[in-house]
Amino acid sequence: MLSLLLLLFAGKQAVAGETTLNSMCNFLGGDYVNYDYCVSTLSSDPVSATADGHTLAVIAVNLTAANATAVRSLADSLSVSASNDSFVRASLQNCSSLYAAASPDLLRSFAAVAARNYTAATTALSAVLRVPAGCDEAFAAAKEGAAVASPIRKENNAFSDLATLAKAVNNYLAQ
Repeated sequence: MLSLLLLLFAGKQAVAGETTLNSMCNFLGGDYVNYDYCVSTLSSDPVSATADGHTLAVIAVNLTAANATAVRSLADSLSVSASNDSFVRASLQNCSSLYAAASPDLLRSFAAVAARNYTAATTALSAVLRVPAGCDEAFAAAKEGAAVASPIRKENNAFSDLATLAKAVNNYLAQ
């Protein structure tokens, strides 16, 4: 009997988490975050099945920080292999520096979410959102009269999407 009650309780927790996830993503989907992207991204963390809004904010910031680290690492790696093209190498090093410079803002967003200060987290994430544009601008600068395609444009866009989602979740909770 006790195990049946625990199963029912666990089932209600999962449904409550799904409801929170779906409700939040539905609300955000009406604004500037795609509903399907929101659900699939946040549900990539199994904790989201039972998460409240606060936990979803933690998940979103964690995903954003992990992605920033991955993009910075990729930029570093590609800058080494681009040793024969000084413009691409310098642009990738610039991108790496921008992602490194975002670390304090990501740490501020972590601390703000932990303190349930979603307005401060939103502000910190707004600053982080400048990174992909700055990185892309480095490649848009003329190289002998022509812009060069960024080898990390896809990763920059993915980071921008994650940071936008994290900002939207925190903004939603700040209201």
